[in-house]
Amino acid sequence: MLDETIFTIVRTKAWIKLGIRRIEKLREYIQKHGYDFFEENIDELYEFLKEANVAVVEDKASPHELIDMAKNFHLLPADALIALTCKHYGINTILTFDEDFKRVPWLNVIP
Repeated sequence: MLDETIFTIVRTKAWIKLGIRRIEKLREYIQKHGYDFFEENIDELYEFLKEANVAVVEDKASPHELIDMAKNFHLLPADALIALTCKHYGINTILTFDEDFKRVPWLNVIP
């Protein structure tokens, strides 16, 4: 789940500050320049998580569970993995702007 947060930070900054809107262009930028441009924001996220005492848990899902979850609730694979990880750890509330999680019966979505 941390990977999606970092990706969102990187993608948003690339869009706002560099005008990079397409994933392919972002990949090219990172291949050429690395993450130096985003380092401060990623460090801020890490510090926030540490100060807020947020536990980052390991993703949990078997391939079969992941496929079933994606199919049954019409989710992208990454979202299915997040939902299954929440279920595994007994997490029933998720803070997200992603409306797709509202289709997952065991999750309470807070925008």
